[in-house]
Amino acid sequence: MDDKVLKEIESFKLFNPAKDSMRDLPDGPGNYIILLVPGSILPTKIQGVEPENISQIEYMGITYDVIYTGISSKSLRERDYHQHFKGNNAGRSTLRKSLGSLMGLQKIPRDVNNPDNGKTKFRDDDESELSAWMCANLLLLYKPSLKAAEKEKVLINSLNPPLNIQGNNNLENRKFRDMLKKLRK
Repeated sequence: MDDKVLKEIESFKLFNPAKDSMRDLPDGPGNYIILLVPGSILPTKIQGVEPENISQIEYMGITYDVIYTGISSKSLRERDYHQHFKGNNAGRSTLRKSLGSLMGLQKIPRDVNNPDNGKTKFRDDDESELSAWMCANLLLLYKPSLKAAEKEKVLINSLNPPLNIQGNNNLENRKFRDMLKKLRK
């Protein structure tokens, strides 16, 4: 892993959705990294769908598994808290859609008036189960930034998070990402 990236990660801040207030997250653009709580594992209820390897980083003396990285062009608070960790947003959050698919949750049409448009979400009770799992098992590292898009590419290439499908050309975990794409459809 690139030492420059590791040094950059030291300047990120930690957010625990189970304990911290959404107001702790900035209402501006930036980068974020989704981590597994130590001792947690990806919810792979589908047999044979597991990543070969999950990159790890050390942050404040604790080692974490990195599963996803992303950007918010407008608001880390809105993107990370409201779209990822809360609500019925699998249709708007690739992270939620991937995790819910790994959990084996059933996708339903997102738009009742146009159910054939291909946009999906999970049933309300499944979305609640997914939110609870995420709050109990995930942490968020974040950093406000006006150059978030540039940094996202560097983070994906360096950290190779298994749930980042788009823009992740790393050969490691390719089979997992291909299977995840199929699950998400």
